[in-house]
Amino acid sequence: MFEQEKQLRWSKIKVGLVISLAILILFFAVFFSGKIEILFSPKIQLKAQFRDVKGLRKGAPVWIFGTEVGSVQNIDLDPIYGTIVTVSINKSARGLIKKDSTANIMAMGLLGDKYMELTSGSPAAEPVEPGEMIKGMAQVELTEIAATGAMTIEKTADLVKRIDMLVQKIEEGEGTVAKFIMNPSVYDNLEKSTRTLSILLEELRNSRGTLKRMIEDPALYDKLLGAASSIEEFSERLNESTGTLRKLLEDPELYEKLVAASSSIETFSRKLNEESGTLKKLIEDPELYDNLNRVSRNLASILTRLDRGDGVAGTLIRDNEMALDLKETLGKFKELTAEMGQLAEELKLLTKDIKENPKKYFKFSIF
Repeated sequence: MFEQEKQLRWSKIKVGLVISLAILILFFAVFFSGKIEILFSPKIQLKAQFRDVKGLRKGAPVWIFGTEVGSVQNIDLDPIYGTIVTVSINKSARGLIKKDSTANIMAMGLLGDKYMELTSGSPAAEPVEPGEMIKGMAQVELTEIAATGAMTIEKTADLVKRIDMLVQKIEEGEGTVAKFIMNPSVYDNLEKSTRTLSILLEELRNSRGTLKRMIEDPALYDKLLGAASSIEEFSERLNESTGTLRKLLEDPELYEKLVAASSSIETFSRKLNEESGTLKKLIEDPELYDNLNRVSRNLASILTRLDRGDGVAGTLIRDNEMALDLKETLGKFKELTAEMGQLAEELKLLTKDIKENPKKYFKFSIF
């Protein structure tokens, strides 16, 4: 009797274990939807940096080529990168992810949950190592698109408003554009200008003048190019030299001296015009010239009488030896008198020229 009860209890225990195991297997099959092998496959961890994860949650799937290869394990804030997302992916997918791969946060539909899509990177890049960091990018959200669209619509409305105001002003005849559209004289002037320009171009095409040669003959260009090279060479030599021209360009002392000299000449000219001294009388008063001219005529008359032997002086001159000496002396004196007369005439001309152009004779030079 006791053995039968013991066997019955053991049978019930075995039935319970079988039922529990069956329920557990059924639970795993329903929960993982046929992906139980993923749970037990070897994994590696990677990290991706994002400025904004756009609502990505822990446990979100990770896809590559549209196939789920892992899930998001952790999301941590970082003061440098913003957000660091740690993902766990199947070790078999490691060869598809390269060092230049990127991680993108995508949405399942317009309002669906977020997931991470990994790109494979370039074929020549090396495979990523476990724990290595890759660059992440976030997909543009619908709200951002809507905000951008709203801003665009607002700017478009403002543009339409401005265009409407412009059209209204054109219809009212305000501004240059309205006159250009509504006033036919503008068109007539443009047509006349076009015809004139066409005639001018035709004449230029058929002419052989300077303008056509400037257009067709490269000699002027070559000469200008040579002149430019010479000017450039001269400028370089001028910059490297320490001569007078360089000092004239850089040293302001000469300019200041010239300014001072100009001021002095201006002061002297003003005083000359305002004063009544000897120099001004030499310039303006002809009395000195008349006196010099009269003296030279009297002296010429005296010399003529002496030459004829008139008077005591003439008698003294009759002495042959003394006469020869005195005659020679008088001849020289006569020549001197003639030169003095000529000098008086030149002095008159000089006085007149000084009076008319005082600045020509009174110059101040530094060097």
